[in-house]
Amino acid sequence: MSTRPKQMRPSRPPDPNLTGQTLGNVVLLEKIGEGSMGTVYRGYQTNLSRSVAVKVVFSNRFDRLITAERFRQEAEIVANLEHPNIVSIFEFGEKPDLMFFVMQLVDGISMGSWLRNRKRHPIPRKRRPELAEIINISRQCLDVLQYAHERKVVHRDIKPENIMYIEKQRRVTVTDFGLASAYQSMNAAEKAFVLGSPLYVSPEQARGEEVDGRADLFSLACVLLEMTLGFLPVKVERPEKIFRTRAKESPDMFTGTAKEHLASIPDFWNGFLQKALAPKRADRFQDAGIMMEALDNLVAIHGVPMI
Repeated sequence: MSTRPKQMRPSRPPDPNLTGQTLGNVVLLEKIGEGSMGTVYRGYQTNLSRSVAVKVVFSNRFDRLITAERFRQEAEIVANLEHPNIVSIFEFGEKPDLMFFVMQLVDGISMGSWLRNRKRHPIPRKRRPELAEIINISRQCLDVLQYAHERKVVHRDIKPENIMYIEKQRRVTVTDFGLASAYQSMNAAEKAFVLGSPLYVSPEQARGEEVDGRADLFSLACVLLEMTLGFLPVKVERPEKIFRTRAKESPDMFTGTAKEHLASIPDFWNGFLQKALAPKRADRFQDAGIMMEALDNLVAIHGVPMI
C-alpha cells in the first residue's frame, strides 16, 4: 500500500467576526475558538438566561469534506451522546449563509493551553503534571472513548485542543466530534483527504484507511506522552512529512521513548505508553476498556496515588 502523504485541504481566509450579533435566542459575546469544522463563540441564551457556546460554519466553507449534512450530523451525534464528560448540544439552527448549534459552555481551558501554561511555571518540577494527575485525566478520557466506541462513534481527532480541563475540579470534557460525523459518509475519493491532526494521528488514519476505536486510543496516548514529557518527541517537519512518517508504521514515529527522554519516568509508565503507541494497531490495547483495566492495574500494583 502506498504511504504517500494525503492531499491537504488548502487554507482559507478567516470567517467574518459575528461578535455582538444574535443567532436564534443567543447573543454572541466573543470568539473563543476556530478550526477546520467551524468557529466557536461564547454566547448568552436570553430565553433561558444562561451562558452557552455556539459553533458556527459559513456556507461558503462547505466543500466535499465539510458539508451542510455533515454539520447536522455532528450536532445529531453529540446530542445523542449523553455522558458527563462530553459537551451537550442544546439547539441547532440555520440561516441563508451559515449553520450553527448551541452547546454547553465548558468553563475550562483546552489541554493544549493548560500544558503551555504549565511550561511557564517558575518551579521547574511543576512544569509537567504529576503522574497521578495524568492518570486521572487518562481515566476520564478513556471512559468517554469507551462510551462513544460502544455506540459506534470514533472521534478521529483526539488532541489537546479538543480536551477541555477544569484544573480545580480535575474534570475533563471531550469536545469537537466533527470528524466523527464527517467520516461516516465519506466516499473513496474523499479519503484522499486525511482526517486528524498530524502530531496525534494514528498510522492507519494517516494512510486513509478505515479506522476503529484503536485510532482514538493511539491519539490519546500521544496526548499522554506529551503530558508526561512536556513535549511530543517528534522531528520538527512539515505536516505532510509527519503524515508520511506516521503512515509507515515505523518505530521511528517518535525520536525516543518517554524514558529515553526523561530518565525519571517509571518503567511501568514507559511500558504502558510504548504499548499504547505501538505502530501496528494489533499490538496496542484493543479497546478503551482494556486500556482502562491496564491503567488501573498499574495504579494498584505500583501504588500511584489517585486524585
